[in-house]
Amino acid sequence: MNIFFVLLKKEIKELLTAQLVITIAVTLLVFHVIGKAVGSHNKSSAARNGVVVLDLDRSDLSARLIKAIAGTRTKPSAAPQRDIAAAMAAPEYAAENSFMVIPAGLQAAVRAGKTSNIDYYSRFRRQASGLGPAIAASQIRRTQQAAARETVAYLMELRLPGLDPDFLRAPAPPREFAVINGLTAEVSLSQVIGFIQSQSYFFPIAVFFIVILSAQMIMTAVASEKENKTLETLLSSPLDRRLLVMSKLAAATLIAAALSGAYMLGMRSFMAGVTGLGADPSVAVAAAGPALAALGVMISGPGYLLVGLSVMFCILCALSIAFILGILSEDVKSIQTMMTPLMMPLMLAYLLPIFIDMSTAHFGLKLLLYAIPFTHAFMAPQNVMMGNVAQVWWGILYQAAVFAVCVNISTRLFSGDALLTLRLRLPWTK
Repeated sequence: MNIFFVLLKKEIKELLTAQLVITIAVTLLVFHVIGKAVGSHNKSSAARNGVVVLDLDRSDLSARLIKAIAGTRTKPSAAPQRDIAAAMAAPEYAAENSFMVIPAGLQAAVRAGKTSNIDYYSRFRRQASGLGPAIAASQIRRTQQAAARETVAYLMELRLPGLDPDFLRAPAPPREFAVINGLTAEVSLSQVIGFIQSQSYFFPIAVFFIVILSAQMIMTAVASEKENKTLETLLSSPLDRRLLVMSKLAAATLIAAALSGAYMLGMRSFMAGVTGLGADPSVAVAAAGPALAALGVMISGPGYLLVGLSVMFCILCALSIAFILGILSEDVKSIQTMMTPLMMPLMLAYLLPIFIDMSTAHFGLKLLLYAIPFTHAFMAPQNVMMGNVAQVWWGILYQAAVFAVCVNISTRLFSGDALLTLRLRLPWTK
């Protein structure tokens, strides 16, 4: 048994290197920063957003409903407008996403035992992402529950005879409307949010793993050439070194194109399954399909190509950065440590947009995220879906610029004799 513990101690010493400890520490630091940023952002979002109430009934019941809503964590704001379109267009409500319309004659209809719908509108912005729509949805649900309880309480206090029990359970059932880019459709808010967030959760993680796998692949190839001394043979040949760089990056481009094409096909198949839409977007099978199509959130053929182009340049940026890190690596074993400078921005670009609403985020946080080239690909499907196509094109141009800079750096590294001896010695490495 003592031999077992001796061997166990030996294996732990070999595995628990300084590089591994620093990598874990950096990962924990990134998660800590993300947690602080998300917590601060969500608190400010929850405190800022409320629900705008259009009281068209002006009755005792509508006043009670507004008072009941004020008793929840959602703050109601009485709007003077008599039309929902005018209220949404009003400058004073430009920052609000949730609207409630109490119809005229609500009290009279309820007292007569007739159903009257209360309408709820949720506005989704072009850059809306993360938990922003979910927070707005929770506010709408709290508002609906408070209004329903107060309406039932109002009827029970009246003790009107002959009321249908089914009517008493829901005398003023809610109707939900979604508004995207000026288009309105009656659809469950949970369905719209689920569809939007499928772009924030599923697709970025697919790109994340594609980037990691492709980066590790090219770093291993370059580091193994240095470790096996085959790179010295290539550099001692009369071949133009720029030709060597371009051949490696051309191969990386082909791999990036293949990976982005596979991603695009998988994305189209996934979208068809989630929304119930086949290859023809005009044929809707799912219940929310027609409403989503009316809101213009379905991605068309050109939209898929645009997303695929953004993903391809994202992979190219990762490959070019990984190529430089591979050059600076000592051997294949050091790749895990050398991946840290690439993993940190990848994790920030992937995790922060999931929890932070980019439409209301602080300017400094937006600047940080958009400075990371991977963020643009992670958010490309959602931007295309929300009609924010210009943002996708700017992201592609930025990714192309980052790729060009990295190619230039790689060419310069290959042009000098220091390539064979150049090492990036991090503070924690020996």
